[in-house]
Amino acid sequence: MKNNLLRIMLLAAGLLLGSTQAMAYPDKPVRVIVPWPAGGGADYVGRAFGKELSEIWKQPVVIDNIGGAGSIVGAERAARAAPDGYTFMVTINGTITSNRFLYKNMPYDPDRSFMPVSLLVQSGQLILVNKSVKADNLKDFVDYVRKQPGGVSYASYGNGTQPHLLFELLKKREKIDMLHVPYKGLAPALTGVMGNEVQLTIVSPSSATAALGSGRTKPLAIGSSTRASVMPNVPTVAESGYPYLNATIWFGMFAPKGTPQAIIDKVQQDIATVVKRPDFAKALEERGFDIVASTPAQFTKVIQEEVARTAEMAEAANVKPE
Repeated sequence: MKNNLLRIMLLAAGLLLGSTQAMAYPDKPVRVIVPWPAGGGADYVGRAFGKELSEIWKQPVVIDNIGGAGSIVGAERAARAAPDGYTFMVTINGTITSNRFLYKNMPYDPDRSFMPVSLLVQSGQLILVNKSVKADNLKDFVDYVRKQPGGVSYASYGNGTQPHLLFELLKKREKIDMLHVPYKGLAPALTGVMGNEVQLTIVSPSSATAALGSGRTKPLAIGSSTRASVMPNVPTVAESGYPYLNATIWFGMFAPKGTPQAIIDKVQQDIATVVKRPDFAKALEERGFDIVASTPAQFTKVIQEEVARTAEMAEAANVKPE
């Protein structure tokens, strides 16, 4: 009886301490590590949310870009940070989901080094083809490829990147043959599609603007669960009959393992407040982002489901950790 009473008292004290921490939080600047170079999508999202949170907290939110090795350098720094609520990480899926299938002996554990705080925004990726491709939807495209085995090629941004994994899964599931051509980044891959050196790739709606405006490319589908607000006439992969071709880039916030749950909850609640601001939401949506602002539990489920999908794609692409 005494032991049970002691446990209850300790639990109550812990809850009270956590609540007190959250009420006083933050009382100094907060650092957000973005494990990617400045100027990219993760940097934009991190800075956009950081600016709004800074206004709520009345404390500076300092964005620290630490790029290198496919986000591994910055992620390691975030994982080793003190779990006191004053260091967070904003990154994209790859850091947590696909890196585990690409790299051996990573200096952080994607499942154990971090606590998910919130899925911030996501952007469905367009399946974009050269205008010469005689198909206006995914089903017709699969039939088009089937009629000319090896005659269609796709661009990726390198082995193990999202286009490589996704289109190898399409090849496996539909029993079709396409040639993989890895480029050194998105810009040359898009140039390759526009010039018909390769016939397709995947790209975010915002990055596809120039390619679509050139009149030399066209979209077949978007790899998200809902149509993009900036391209409402483009069907989703599920509507097209290929739900497994989900190609979404998400941007999420994480905290080092051991960060007090009360602080995690407060930060998530403040993020939910931020996305309700009309001007903020409009600015993100105009750049092709869908706002999510999930709970930690919802974010964890998204990660688990994506890891399972990525495992199947990595197997289809015969990708091994190096």
